[in-house]
Amino acid sequence: MIIHDGGTSSSTVTFCPWCGRRLPEAQRDRWFEELERRGIDSWEDEIPAEFEDERRPASLPQEQRG
Repeated sequence: MIIHDGGTSSSTVTFCPWCGRRLPEAQRDRWFEELERRGIDSWEDEIPAEFEDERRPASLPQEQRG
């Protein structure tokens, strides 16, 4: 989370603020790697629908799940 203090401060959230459960590991890097593997430029190309909702993790090849 960005801390709006006028600087570059940020804080990582590791627990759900509503239920207190530990949040799953970030999938950001995997998301970009899979787009690149498919030849999709995340800045210029249209992002497939399965990358925009809860279907995304299930759509990645088994060997990349971790």
